[in-house]
Amino acid sequence: MDARLDLMTRAKIDDFAIRFHRPRAAVLCHIMQWGLMSEHTGTLDQRDAQGPVRHLYGYVESELHARVQQAATAAGVNIAAWLRSMVRQITITDVPASWQEEQSEERSHDSRDYDTRFMLWLDEPSCEQLQHLVGHFAVSKAKVIRQLIIQATPEDFPKSWHIRAAERRVQQARQGGTKTHRKPTS
Repeated sequence: MDARLDLMTRAKIDDFAIRFHRPRAAVLCHIMQWGLMSEHTGTLDQRDAQGPVRHLYGYVESELHARVQQAATAAGVNIAAWLRSMVRQITITDVPASWQEEQSEERSHDSRDYDTRFMLWLDEPSCEQLQHLVGHFAVSKAKVIRQLIIQATPEDFPKSWHIRAAERRVQQARQGGTKTHRKPTS
């Protein structure tokens, strides 16, 4: 989903994500679910986005998206206006108690428990799958990736990788053997 949010509503989602150590997509999904269950849908703030619009891309299950679309249509607004209104109305007290209990001093990527940091470029299918896992488990991308790395075994990787690795080992063995048998030059 591409949520088009004005700076104020985007900042509120960012603040919730930071405060509760949740991905923005998980915060966005919670706000959508809260909006569907709340009594606030009758008093929608139908103002357009105030100022520049910031895009927030995130995985939203199709069922949730469809329910939000129906609620927005019933209220006579588009999804963006409905969502902006929900973001403006939600408060910290509307966040699940489990989120508040799990708050910690440090986020995983700031933690001193990990000594290697890297940036990862993902193609669209990989990004969508990662977002799906993040939203499903309500954990950070880093936690999902660490879990997948820990579980991975050589058998999980493509056969072509095994073939290339074997070829590389043979080549390295030949180079290592050649170096030891060379006669010194004067």
